[in-house]
Amino acid sequence: LSVEKIPQHVFRQAQELAQRIKGADKVLVGIGAGFSAGAGLSYMDEEIFEKYYPDMYRLGYRYEYQLVGMRDDQWSRGRKWAYWATHINYVRNIFMPAQPYKLLLDILQGRDWFAVTSNCDRQLMRNGFPMERVFEYQGNYDNMGCSKHCTNHTWDNHEALQKVLENIDRETFECREEVIPKCPYCGADADICFRGEDWRDNAQRYVSFVDGAEHDRLLLVELGVGFNTPGVIRYPFERITYSYNDAFLARINTGYREYPQYTAHPEIPRQIEEKSMSIDFDACDVVRLLHEMI
Repeated sequence: LSVEKIPQHVFRQAQELAQRIKGADKVLVGIGAGFSAGAGLSYMDEEIFEKYYPDMYRLGYRYEYQLVGMRDDQWSRGRKWAYWATHINYVRNIFMPAQPYKLLLDILQGRDWFAVTSNCDRQLMRNGFPMERVFEYQGNYDNMGCSKHCTNHTWDNHEALQKVLENIDRETFECREEVIPKCPYCGADADICFRGEDWRDNAQRYVSFVDGAEHDRLLLVELGVGFNTPGVIRYPFERITYSYNDAFLARINTGYREYPQYTAHPEIPRQIEEKSMSIDFDACDVVRLLHEMI
């Protein structure tokens, strides 16, 4: 990262934030889609989509966010699973552990911290974060479960998705019927299960960390958190900052490079503007800068 390319006001804000990190009793980090996007895992990048999803591109889709909220009745079962297998394989296996996450872990080492993320990409785990200090609020891509809910048990989906990948018809972008994953208990179709059986325990560790920080100098740092799912990180972080006397919020986010109007800039509610800072810059670049300063 070239310091010359950093606006002076952002550089000064990073200096202040570095000092606040050093002086905090506890650090709570919230990681949104913008952080992974800045690291290269962008759901708005048409070039990436064309390269890794050529079948979907040929069918008229241009980037991942076009597929968000796609209902089962809009696709055949074969196409649904062809997509899931292709998508999860890219996110979990092709896209490598991203450097900004490693730098973030270095910054947090030796401090009392916890991280909550809305991302399902497992970048925290793959970059060596101790998962007892991480809450993947929206789960991850590693498990599947029964679509009929015959059991609460979930299981690893790697082997089943590999079979799907090996049996996709490239003309129709559908997998063969016989490789559609099934529930081993009742035989119904399986579903991707984002929240595994350990989700509640992980949630409780997050709650315990926040509850235990009420009387500490708590620094909340948002990285790439917009308004896709504001109830996961953005709104709770605002409430904590408002409620805790010694809390301070650093909100770091900017628009997607490809479609800047799609992701909110880091506005601060006026009720907490005296105990917050807004850094309108790429969160990955700010982390690189902090890593040099700390």
